[in-house]
Amino acid sequence: MRYRPDIDGIRTLAVVPVVLFHAGVWPFTGGYVGVDVFFVISGYLITGILLADIRSGNFSITRFYERRIRRIFPALFLVLALCLVAASFILLPSYFEDFSESLFATAVFASNFQFWREAGYFGAAAELAPLLHTWSLAVEEQFYVFIPLLLLFACRHSMAMAKGLLATIFVVSFALSVYYVREAPSAAFYLTPMRAWELMAGCLLAVGAVPAIERQRVAQVVSAIGVVLIAIAVFGFDDTTPFPGEAALLPVLGTAALIHAGETHATLVGRVLSSRVFVFIGLISYSLYLFHWPIFVFYRHLTGADGDIFVRLFLALLSGVLAWLSWRYFERPFRTRSTKTPGLHVFAGGSVVAVLFLGVGFWGNAAEGWPERFHLRFDPKPIMADGKSEMMAILGHIRCRVTDGGAVLVEGLPCDENNQERMRIALLGDSHASHLYPGLDAAFPDADIEVYGAPGCRVLFGINTRPDREECATIGAYVFDGAWGSRKFDAVILASRWEASDLEFIQASVRQLSRHAGNVTVIGPVPRYKVMLPEALAIWPGEYSERFFDLNEDREVARIDATMQRALARENVNYISLYQGLCRNRKCRIFADEEGTLPLQWDEAHLTLDGSRLVVAGIIAPGLRLQESSKEKAEPR
Repeated sequence: MRYRPDIDGIRTLAVVPVVLFHAGVWPFTGGYVGVDVFFVISGYLITGILLADIRSGNFSITRFYERRIRRIFPALFLVLALCLVAASFILLPSYFEDFSESLFATAVFASNFQFWREAGYFGAAAELAPLLHTWSLAVEEQFYVFIPLLLLFACRHSMAMAKGLLATIFVVSFALSVYYVREAPSAAFYLTPMRAWELMAGCLLAVGAVPAIERQRVAQVVSAIGVVLIAIAVFGFDDTTPFPGEAALLPVLGTAALIHAGETHATLVGRVLSSRVFVFIGLISYSLYLFHWPIFVFYRHLTGADGDIFVRLFLALLSGVLAWLSWRYFERPFRTRSTKTPGLHVFAGGSVVAVLFLGVGFWGNAAEGWPERFHLRFDPKPIMADGKSEMMAILGHIRCRVTDGGAVLVEGLPCDENNQERMRIALLGDSHASHLYPGLDAAFPDADIEVYGAPGCRVLFGINTRPDREECATIGAYVFDGAWGSRKFDAVILASRWEASDLEFIQASVRQLSRHAGNVTVIGPVPRYKVMLPEALAIWPGEYSERFFDLNEDREVARIDATMQRALARENVNYISLYQGLCRNRKCRIFADEEGTLPLQWDEAHLTLDGSRLVVAGIIAPGLRLQESSKEKAEPR
């Protein structure tokens, strides 16, 4: 297959937007689509190489995988080794434990499955995973497993069969992507069945499924359209765009157009893409993709912040320098045959190194993040473990609740006795509502507190925030679809781990809930951290250290809090800001006691039992709007 410098230029169109998107450079808000550009290129090149070998009678599955090892392993293993060293010095135990698991998954090219299970691509947890970007390598490697065998089988019959099989996979995979981007967005993003169509687009070009462009003028137009389609995605998409699904058609078709136009004609766009600068960046694009993300992530872990635009651009430039060094001294020497390394040695060497990473990953996970690396002021594990287990134990003894498993309120429970002498409080929401229960129970010991919620289920009218979980829909339906009937409460409290997109649904929910209580109270977001708070406190002293404020997801939480406060005030809704109650002048409260021995939160956000009691007694209970009759039933203690 002949070398096409314009394809290296297209690689530049892929990697530069990805790097600048991760650097937070406006207007590259959709730069993540660069990965889709890479997928189309890979499908085209790999299929072209395989077809050339099959047609010449020189196809060897062993030689194919040897070339893949030479191409992929050197730079990848270098980055994994450097990440392991950095993680050993920088990452807190819980993050090192997660890193070790991802190291294991990356070594077997299954990290897309891990990140599918654990995190979305745009969330705070994802921003702190050094190997998150390896999900795309896993997708490509899984593609490399079946595409040689599929082409070999199909080509032995006819090219028509090959084209038909590839087209069928394209259509089925695209349909799955469109369906799951709405039903299970994380699966659609990470898993190969929903991404295969992008690789198939390149495959179809390579097998000649698309008629060749005969006229120069048509090729010029097609290549220009390709650039425009990619640009629309790069500059027009953002982290709220449902993706991949049909939105991915823009970068996929744009890349296919550029590749196809350059097959038969030298276009103006092709000449630009073939220029020295574009080709150079394209040549180092693989290493640049590997290096840039861990650099950004480890900087976040070190400083607790993303840095200003100049810092981020410097980190991007540093990534480029390291990428060139990697390409010059690792990628190129290992890939060329001039090393004279026999294929068996390549397989053996790659396997040994992969097994080493597997072993280290397994050990790091089993060692619970290797906490012995640090001089700990106290052991944070019991706080983290007990915080969760104690909270679950208390929630398990709530007298009245609709919660996990779709269980419904049973007639005859104490809260159904309609005791006019007892105050009745309804607490709605996900685990950020449930963690307030111990505090409410302590503040209002004579009240019936009914909990409607489950972890991850924001109870809102007009939307199911977790369509993949049946209990979320069950709880919402019970509350909003008439099951409450004529039930009346002295207070209805709505709390959750709020997202910016929740506001209109919160407003609609308050209007619905006001039928059951004179006053509905909305609790704002609790301060959230980028680390497990007990771990950080065990390593870094300081009761109100600004470092912990930097570790706080300040901008996002503050923005959500301010937006909710303004909007709900216009509707005369009682809003209680936990953020303002706990944070002042770049300092947030991080202990639940004055002695500084009890962390306020047992993970990155959830309140400990002591934290719950402190927050409710000091912030929530005084802010609840209760009617005089309600106040007579139960005064907060």
